[in-house]
Amino acid sequence: MSSFIEYQGETLCYSIITNRRLKNIYIQIHPTKGVIVKAPSSSKEYIHALVEQKAAWIFTKVKAAKERTTLPSLFEDEGKVLYLGEPILLHVNQTPEEFYRAKTIPLVTRLVEEWSFLMGVKPTKISFRKAKKRWGSCSHTNELSFNLSLAQLPLECIIYIVIHELSHIEHKHHQKAFWHCVNEFMPEYKTCEKILKNYSPTLS
Repeated sequence: MSSFIEYQGETLCYSIITNRRLKNIYIQIHPTKGVIVKAPSSSKEYIHALVEQKAAWIFTKVKAAKERTTLPSLFEDEGKVLYLGEPILLHVNQTPEEFYRAKTIPLVTRLVEEWSFLMGVKPTKISFRKAKKRWGSCSHTNELSFNLSLAQLPLECIIYIVIHELSHIEHKHHQKAFWHCVNEFMPEYKTCEKILKNYSPTLS
């Protein structure tokens, strides 16, 4: 089911997905599917009124999503990839995944070795994978996993992500002690978090 609203002279379409197991209404800004409203068996009129109420927030999020640099669109439109924050032409015989596998793995592996020594922690394992939403993670057994597309980011953001995940070895949460640890080794981490909003982790 789909509908639309008008806001400041612009038309916004949105889709409604009903699920009786949901307790609340959720509004999701999807990079390819647009605005999706997930709701229990609420009336269409009630959902429409809620979307109109949230119109300013929705349009702000939609605009930010459109301005975000995505690897698939850059490659399809210009034949380029991002490397350390800068767009470069991809070699004709190379795919984006091959490029990032060759660039990300040695760079991040070296950074993990350097920063784990400086921070006095040691991961049990380092792995790399394609992911749509996450740049990195740390398991309860201190295994670190990093997004294969990390090399697209400016170097300071890559370092921040490495420090962030290494900090989780001792702090399995995002509470005050964790952020104190991150800040100790990267006082400018908040700037990096703002920069990361301009990038998308997905390779496809």
